[in-house]
Amino acid sequence: MKKEEELKEKIKKLEEALKKCQKEKEEYLEGWKRERADFLNYQREIKEKLEKIEEKAREVLIRDLLEVIDNLELAENSILDKKISQGISLIKERFLEILKNYGVKELEVLGKEFDPLTCEAVGEVICQEEGKVVEVVQKGYALKNTILRPAKVKIGKKKEPGNSKEKSGSEKIN
Repeated sequence: MKKEEELKEKIKKLEEALKKCQKEKEEYLEGWKRERADFLNYQREIKEKLEKIEEKAREVLIRDLLEVIDNLELAENSILDKKISQGISLIKERFLEILKNYGVKELEVLGKEFDPLTCEAVGEVICQEEGKVVEVVQKGYALKNTILRPAKVKIGKKKEPGNSKEKSGSEKIN
């Protein structure tokens, strides 16, 4: 009988030890799962931050390249030699093609209602097209849904009756 009681006592102690081990196992497993989830969230956050940094760097580079395109347009329009002007035009068009492949698009604003989100008014022009963009002074560009540079435009304004003087900076268009 004594042996039987000793065995029962040993079994009881082993069962308690097993329960303790199972409880520890569950605690460790839950801790591991939490840490795994935290790590996956950390990886996702880092990936998102890197994507935002990459997008911002792309925007900065493209803004700088827009200045090059502006200069190419100025050169193209001011050089009298046709061959040189055509060469500059080809270079400019290739630049624009590359930028288009990266999602850059020119803002089409001429003849449309003035939109302060896509345009910057730099003057008015006396004409019949009240509130519409009648001249683009500098082209505007967008990258996907972000305005890289608003278009600098002149807005149409009807001539006020009885006012024969035109404001400075205004031009008359018939």
